[in-house]
Amino acid sequence: MKKILSLLIIAVVVTTCERSKISAEYSEPHTISVEYTTTDEIFPNPERGFYKYSDCQLGAGSTLSETILRQYRERSITLLFRYFYLKSFRDAPLSSQALSAFDNDMAIIRRGGAKCIVRFAYSSAANEPDAPLSSLIQHIDQIKPLLEKNADVIAVVQAGFIGAWGEWYYSSNGLNNASARHQVLTRLLDALPISRAIQVRTPAYKQEFCQRTTPLTSDEAFTGTPIARIAHHNDCFLASQTDYGTYINVEDDKNYLSRECLFVPIGGETCPPDGIEPATGLKAYDEMKRLRFSFLNEDYYQAVNNGWSAGGYMDKIKREMGYRFVLISGEYTDSIAPGGLFTARIILRNAGFAPPYNERKVELILTHLTTGEHYIASVDEDPRRWLPNIERTIEISAGLPDNMPSGQYSLSLNLPDMSESLYSLSDYSIRFANTEIWDAVTGYNILYNAIHIDATNSSMPYNGERFFTHH
Repeated sequence: MKKILSLLIIAVVVTTCERSKISAEYSEPHTISVEYTTTDEIFPNPERGFYKYSDCQLGAGSTLSETILRQYRERSITLLFRYFYLKSFRDAPLSSQALSAFDNDMAIIRRGGAKCIVRFAYSSAANEPDAPLSSLIQHIDQIKPLLEKNADVIAVVQAGFIGAWGEWYYSSNGLNNASARHQVLTRLLDALPISRAIQVRTPAYKQEFCQRTTPLTSDEAFTGTPIARIAHHNDCFLASQTDYGTYINVEDDKNYLSRECLFVPIGGETCPPDGIEPATGLKAYDEMKRLRFSFLNEDYYQAVNNGWSAGGYMDKIKREMGYRFVLISGEYTDSIAPGGLFTARIILRNAGFAPPYNERKVELILTHLTTGEHYIASVDEDPRRWLPNIERTIEISAGLPDNMPSGQYSLSLNLPDMSESLYSLSDYSIRFANTEIWDAVTGYNILYNAIHIDATNSSMPYNGERFFTHH
């Protein structure tokens, strides 16, 4: 009996020792908490903010300049609105020269670190002719390959084509009707890659096409369906009570846009107001925030825009138009062994009027501070879902490679462009509105600079499918 009891005691001691060994080997890893400081700095970010206006007669030469686009960027402007007038082709196919000119303009925009709001039109005056429907359809089909090729630098396409300035109103060919609008919009939806939206001039035009007056829902958003891709532009923002016919039932239409434009882009320009309701900076700020504006014309209408500056609202509008992401805090594993579990918990807020409207990657990046080697883990987040004025908590678990070199690493958050052509270009990555985190060379937002990786560190084992990979 004593022998049996002794054996039991030995077994208990061995088991306890084994458990202690496992506990020591896989003890809870050390984490660090970081608080971030917000900045009021105005800086460039992709696909948002004030845009610069430009136009050209397609095929008649281009005045675009990479140097000028870079100068715009120094003023925090990353968007170019570009009218492509087709006046020479109202009754003829687009020439190869015209098509090449469009392609060349897109190449200049790409080199200039910008993106383009695209609109095609045949008329630049109310009394100037547009083109017959057959020409519109033919031209859209001709442009389709170029829209596909250059989607990386196309922020959004405005429906255009019909009527003066492509605004779907004045039409010498009688195209301001439901049938013509439906044909043009259907053709454009097919011509433009599914990743891009098409803006129409009034809420009524989308409601007419989609045969419903209720706004796009969260479940319908980003599905690639027509209702998820048709967006809005207002070319008479704050000009009158109805913005010169933009709205039919003003409050209903604005409530509709306020909900819609959480998921599709809205932008436009001001124009000379009727004088009844002054377009003050306070009114502009409140209205843009309500309607979720992502961009607006800097060049027109200057008297209105200048009034916002004089009233002290311009900088506030520049900061908050579109998205503006702010880091609040983070908690990170800061001591870990190769092959171990890395965790991060990031709290952020969108302090802008709207979310981003085009898809974007989200990545965590560990960079060896001596060798500069990058290890990247993708994050299952969609910034288009980071809604205004709501805190977002992102929790990530990822494994380190077994052969990851020892050393000290920086941890960064990267929101690069989805397209392969722009992915590695810092001009097209999103910068957060915090102090001392932005790396202008890489386009990374540096979260923490002292992640220690060494085989002697304690680590929890990782059995998941998300790993940092060497790049």
